[in-house]
Amino acid sequence: MAEELAYTFYTYSDAAVPLNERWKPTGLREAFFADREAAKRAVLAMRNDIVADPEMEWTATNIEKVVTVPISHSNILLLLNNGLGAFVADYKVLETIV
Repeated sequence: MAEELAYTFYTYSDAAVPLNERWKPTGLREAFFADREAAKRAVLAMRNDIVADPEMEWTATNIEKVVTVPISHSNILLLLNNGLGAFVADYKVLETIV
């Protein structure tokens, strides 16, 4: 039997969203990165764009570490049928950008 692998990715989300609602479908696309610094650069660039527009307001954003469940046929089906939340084994807020 092949060894099942889990993966670690980094992402960001609105800090105002309660943790128990974090992985519920919102209709918005998630962005994932291979490392924490790439996720942080994306958030800082987004913040710079938003604060430069006087009609927009920046809201605090979390940088997050996400570990997937092991990759397997049944877990891929969970992802496809139940959404991203079913594919997250561990999740941690690493930093909040205000």
